[in-house]
Amino acid sequence: MLKSIALPALALTLISQASASTCPVTLVNGIGERDAIVLTLRNGGKLPIRRLEFNCTPAAARSGKRSSLCREDNALFDPGAELTLRYAYPSGVRQPVTVSLRSATLSDGFVWKPTKRQPCRTLRVVPGRK
Repeated sequence: MLKSIALPALALTLISQASASTCPVTLVNGIGERDAIVLTLRNGGKLPIRRLEFNCTPAAARSGKRSSLCREDNALFDPGAELTLRYAYPSGVRQPVTVSLRSATLSDGFVWKPTKRQPCRTLRVVPGRK
């Protein structure tokens, strides 16, 4: 009787942990160049990532202000690999930018989004001297 209860409980625990995995993308580094921000990322998940979306918000923006969307539609980003991406400054203005992961679409079609329980690292990218 105890085994018949323990096995389904174990299965439920494993299934809930599988869907609540940690952030698949690590924002390793961000550099502010003259005309763009350059991000270095690492795929820390077990599946390739095929699409990435980031919130690219000017650091001085008010909290209610809408952020720009930095998107990589055809990422094909293998597990353990690093990827370098380049995006123009929001509104074309050279300024400090806060970058956070908005979503990652995995190769199996699952769309992973950060939550309060499963957050991802945020980067503040400051442009270098002119």
